[in-house]
Amino acid sequence: MSLCLVLPRHRFGSSRFNTVVLLFLRLFYHAGPFETVAPTTTAVPTQSSAPSAQAPNATDADEPSGLGCVGQPEGFNSYRKFSTQEWLRHLSNVPENLTDWKVCSITWIKALASPFSHEFLQFVVQDVKSGQRTRLAAGREEDGDWVLVGWNWASGETPSDHYKLPLPLLSLEFDGHEKMPSMHALADVLAATTRRRPHYRFRREMCWWYAETVLEEMSAKYGGSVTEWPWSRYRYSFVVKTSFIRRHTLTQHAEAFKTRLAAEMTY
Repeated sequence: MSLCLVLPRHRFGSSRFNTVVLLFLRLFYHAGPFETVAPTTTAVPTQSSAPSAQAPNATDADEPSGLGCVGQPEGFNSYRKFSTQEWLRHLSNVPENLTDWKVCSITWIKALASPFSHEFLQFVVQDVKSGQRTRLAAGREEDGDWVLVGWNWASGETPSDHYKLPLPLLSLEFDGHEKMPSMHALADVLAATTRRRPHYRFRREMCWWYAETVLEEMSAKYGGSVTEWPWSRYRYSFVVKTSFIRRHTLTQHAEAFKTRLAAEMTY
């Protein structure tokens, strides 16, 4: 029986559990289906999506090449790491007009080869006029909440061990330019989530909490369709992966997704 039936996800990890018990339970925890709420604005209708047992498939028609740096706003074409508050201020000061840059998709990722199964979000953003795309990442680490910009995804390298072996858990997609949130809207949600719970706490407000809160807030405000990847049940849980416990199947899927990220800009 899944622990999610006994321990609801918003209470799991609360102060009633000591750290040792929490660590043990996280090894066996499997999450239930992801629950979304209706958007808080009537301008963007909810798009329902049944949970999928298969990974989403990209199509050539939907996929601009968008892997280069030509035409990207200042600050997008070289690697930088911003706090969420710094990123919000940076977008306000960028001289280029960001009105045409919209958020296409948000994907919740578990980094299999990271310490304590780190989870984070990555966002594909697009210039709706030119079709140029790029990808950002954001998440909570022990020393703060960060936005990673200008990451060379095509190289297959990661900025740190926190992002190694990306296994996709959930994707939130926005269909149509008029329904896509703006870059500023996303930055506002990231910064507001930091202000709401500014400190990393191992027993609750850690990377998993931050990823879930941002994705839920973006879904509630802007609608979109949520697709659960086959491995979504592993969110919130520790996936032990060592030289002795290899987790071959999950590793193969993560390696395949890593290759996909280097080749395209869908998720």
